[in-house]
Amino acid sequence: MTESTAPGPRGIPTEALRLFGSLVRHLQSLLALADLEGREAMGVYLRVAIALGAALFCAAFGYVFVLLFVAFALDRMLGVDWIWISLGFAVLHLLGAVAGGLYVKKNFATPIFRSTAEEIRRDLAALRQDRSGTAPLM
Repeated sequence: MTESTAPGPRGIPTEALRLFGSLVRHLQSLLALADLEGREAMGVYLRVAIALGAALFCAAFGYVFVLLFVAFALDRMLGVDWIWISLGFAVLHLLGAVAGGLYVKKNFATPIFRSTAEEIRRDLAALRQDRSGTAPLM
């Protein structure tokens, strides 16, 4: 005498459908959780980005005021007009910007994922050969 705990017919197709339904519900729950966490993370990252932007803005103004202070202090100590000292600071900063730009151009002109790009090119060439009716080379 066997007792069935679940009402309805039993068998492999029924159990497979139940398993599939459970997997779908599990995936839906995971996606809902990922959506919720994604929205929360976006809020956190937005606040961090705003705080970072405000900090960079304040740091830029602080840097300008420090440069002005140094220019006026050198004006008092050396007797050179502050406008020429400010021009010297401007030229110094422009030279630093040019040097940084040249460094970036020199070191970051080469592609980073060279082997990945080459593998993708080979795959695309193989797919084109396969589509044209010839067998791809292996």
